[in-house]
Amino acid sequence: MNAAGNRPVIPGLLMAVHGRGILLEGPSGVGKSDAALALLDRGHALVADDAVQLRRDGDRLLGAGPQQGRGLLCLRDLGLVDITELYGPAALRSETAVALCIQLQRAPGPTEAEATLHGRRDHRELLGLALPRVTLTDSERRPLAPLIEAAAGRLVAEVATHQRSGRNHGVPA
Repeated sequence: MNAAGNRPVIPGLLMAVHGRGILLEGPSGVGKSDAALALLDRGHALVADDAVQLRRDGDRLLGAGPQQGRGLLCLRDLGLVDITELYGPAALRSETAVALCIQLQRAPGPTEAEATLHGRRDHRELLGLALPRVTLTDSERRPLAPLIEAAAGRLVAEVATHQRSGRNHGVPA
């Protein structure tokens, strides 16, 4: 983690999907920016591309884009694209609470029964907070935007279930 003005900076891309901050991580060229473009096309908002500034606010992790490059999405073969010119000002958020990390991986994952039934889920620790993480495998051949929306929707449903039951087992609100 690098620091920018006392805020740690991590590589990745941060989107607001269904009102939840979704941090996309993975190696360069895995499809993060292409997935972001598809999500923007579906009405979601960009927070940060390539570098995500983090800060902790109690039990929440907030993410923002560095001032330099804010609102720009770097697309392979196209270069820097100003998303507010393409999608309007509603397509850009200055900050959002990070609720879910999604790790994109090029290689197909093993087809073990546990991952097939329950998904590839674990946790990612950032600034002392454990955030739920989903790994999406074979990312270059799969429709990432609907998969990311499904992961965000599942998180919203889990939060609602935990709130109704009075439990909060590591599921950020």
